[in-house]
Amino acid sequence: MFVCPSRTFGCSVSVRPTSDPYPVASAEASLAALRFDTAILGCCGLTADGLTAYDLADAAMKRAIIASAHRVIVVADPAKFARTALAFVAPISAISMVVTTDDVAEDDANALVAAGTIVHRA
Repeated sequence: MFVCPSRTFGCSVSVRPTSDPYPVASAEASLAALRFDTAILGCCGLTADGLTAYDLADAAMKRAIIASAHRVIVVADPAKFARTALAFVAPISAISMVVTTDDVAEDDANALVAAGTIVHRA
């Protein structure tokens, strides 16, 4: 999800392994031409080193979204913390805030805070 002063946009990409990579490249090019106040993303893995995803196309789209946003909020349940997936998306310094639940492990949340990211427990 992307937020601008007067609009909210949603984006979803699903690429099958046998499909043409053109839709992802086209979407990346389109995103490069846009700027958003806030991007809200999910993730597959989140550590003090950064954000990761299992799918390479998903990682590419998230990188394009992050590059077009002034602020990035990641929504992650506690199972995503301290997990690393296949594809690197962005360093933790690119993430403005992480929103998670109250039952996140203190060590996991503190590692992100120590790296300079706000962790909001809801």
